[in-house]
Amino acid sequence: MRGKSNQFSIIIPFKSGKSYLLDCLHSVIEQDYPHYNIIILADNTSNIDDALDAVYALQNDKISIQASDQNIDILQNWRRIKDLTKNEYMTILGYDDVLEKSFLSTINDLINHHPEASLYHTHFNYIDSKSAFIKACQPLPSRLNASAYLEDALNEKIDIMATGYVFKSSDYDALGGIPTHYPNLIYADLQLWLDLTQKSYLAVDPSTQFSFRIHASTTKTSKDTILLDAFILFLDYLNQLKRASSSLGEVIQANAQKFCESTTKAIAHRLLRTPRDFRKGLSIDLMIEKIAAKSETLGIAYEPLKINSIRLARTIETYPILNDLFLLFKKIYRKPVL
Repeated sequence: MRGKSNQFSIIIPFKSGKSYLLDCLHSVIEQDYPHYNIIILADNTSNIDDALDAVYALQNDKISIQASDQNIDILQNWRRIKDLTKNEYMTILGYDDVLEKSFLSTINDLINHHPEASLYHTHFNYIDSKSAFIKACQPLPSRLNASAYLEDALNEKIDIMATGYVFKSSDYDALGGIPTHYPNLIYADLQLWLDLTQKSYLAVDPSTQFSFRIHASTTKTSKDTILLDAFILFLDYLNQLKRASSSLGEVIQANAQKFCESTTKAIAHRLLRTPRDFRKGLSIDLMIEKIAAKSETLGIAYEPLKINSIRLARTIETYPILNDLFLLFKKIYRKPVL
């Protein structure tokens, strides 16, 4: 550890999941860097599995619990982050993710080497619900300005998660916090990182310093409409960036078509795997129509039906018997086929 010892606040929004929360907290408590506090943001249903009682039992004075006095959803809970009293630097940590013991000392060194940066990050691993390794994240360069970050994001050359980014609390508050108008916060983290990177640049340490947990989906209802609604809002944000910055506008002009078509393909394939009764009226044609309208405002070409797999998905959806056969097939064979 070199240079200034910076002060950090680690903020953990939480609803339920006692064992994951405790694993997460232990990974923070075991840090080899002492200058931090932990703030758990809990709604008033968070103790249904005695999770908060277990946190109190740790008797660690670095941990404080900010419990809501009423039922609040994920957006309302994350909205509270802006109004917390925080240390100079902050990070938002998923309650089921875990830090390596050197995470904060690595970030502290990174800040001291790049004091002018506005965002800090490290490499990370993906783990499953049982903490088994799945894969490593895509490698990042040591430094990215806003244009390079946006280009990599639109081309899916960077794995973007809420966990693992560190930034000044004052910058976060000045932006109004994470944008909570996105349903389920989908694309909200990407907008936040782009806004912060525009202040200066992202500095990255190449070592692996945390693990991001991926859970197998257990929902019986479709999230396709939520994904589409969030994507439409993100396209509105790209339009704002294009109007505000010529350099970012050039990146958007060059890369947004591929981004829109790739997202169309992903949502189309999700729709095929979703029974019609759970789609809330959403179809591939309706999705294409909505994205096309936003693409037009961005001034980009958008030609999803030139992509073979999207045309095939649309054909399968058109005929109910084909759609039913596809659903039956996917119950047997779960690997991608389109």
